[in-house]
Amino acid sequence: MEIGAILAMVLPGLLPGVVDGIKMIFSKITGVELGGPKTFMDTIELEKVKVEKLKALSELDRPSGEVSRWVADLRGSFRYIAVGLIIIATLLYCFLPPGYQTKETGAFLQQLSGSAIFFIIGDRVYLGLKNGK
Repeated sequence: MEIGAILAMVLPGLLPGVVDGIKMIFSKITGVELGGPKTFMDTIELEKVKVEKLKALSELDRPSGEVSRWVADLRGSFRYIAVGLIIIATLLYCFLPPGYQTKETGAFLQQLSGSAIFFIIGDRVYLGLKNGK
């Protein structure tokens, strides 16, 4: 595996954490939270905007009518099913005879499965580190 392929797979998962770390260092040095609200009223307004955003997203995701339970469950788990299929396809590709493998397809599947794994694992690890839990 080339260093470029490794960086393409790892950097998207590490970049948000590094940027937040730099922001935290500057916040500690200056004593001012970067990008955050400056007053209590600003904090309240920001929380109201967040609530309205969540309401709008919830409204967009709600089906327009009565949907059976299995359809709702499938919609809710579709991302995880897609990630599982990507990882399974990548593993199956690894076991193909060398004559059937191409460099381009292997690189594409590595990048795709790397993104899928970071979707499952990286986001939770990042939130855990950020919240200190």
